[in-house]
Amino acid sequence: MREVQRLREKVEFSLDGRRAIALAVCALLLFGTVFALGVRIGRRAASMQGSAGPVDDLAALDARARNADVAAKAPPPAPETAAKPAGAAATDRAQATQKVEPVRTTVASAPRTPTVVPEPPRVLQIPAMVSLTPPPRDVGDYTVQVGASRERGDAARLEGKARGAGLKPYVVEANLGPKGTWYRVRVGAFRDKDSANRFRKDVERELRTAAAVMPTH
Repeated sequence: MREVQRLREKVEFSLDGRRAIALAVCALLLFGTVFALGVRIGRRAASMQGSAGPVDDLAALDARARNADVAAKAPPPAPETAAKPAGAAATDRAQATQKVEPVRTTVASAPRTPTVVPEPPRVLQIPAMVSLTPPPRDVGDYTVQVGASRERGDAARLEGKARGAGLKPYVVEANLGPKGTWYRVRVGAFRDKDSANRFRKDVERELRTAAAVMPTH
């Protein structure tokens, strides 16, 4: 009997230990379930609070936009009317009727390349022979020489000057060999040297230049 009773006590004891373990496991499972539910509820609450901020901000922005539209549509307050002086009214009318000149845009044109026109070929002109007054038949023994030149043109100009002063000049062509040909401009024909000298003074006074008495032979 004692052995049977001991066996029962062992069985009851083992059953009590299993129950305790089962109870502990159930308690852990229950605690884990409650903890998991708490975590989920906390996350949902946090997400709802986080999403509530932008919604509130959007609602506030919509309210501000509606207020701005109402303020824009409201008629502006009537400005205070003040009597303007006659001069100010005339100035306003002048400004209103003043024409605005259009702005003229000047476009700078590109610089043009100058056209080079070649010079025409020069034609060699041969000067015509200048006519000189030959000496008279009777040249006398003495004469007055007003000048001499190796250039035929210079001799012609000197002859013209003497002729313009009322004299009767002539030109004697003299070949001097190495010195070339000279053209002597002379005036008058005299038999003696004294008469030639007196005439020389008149020639110098008329031409305002020096002259010389020269023999004709």
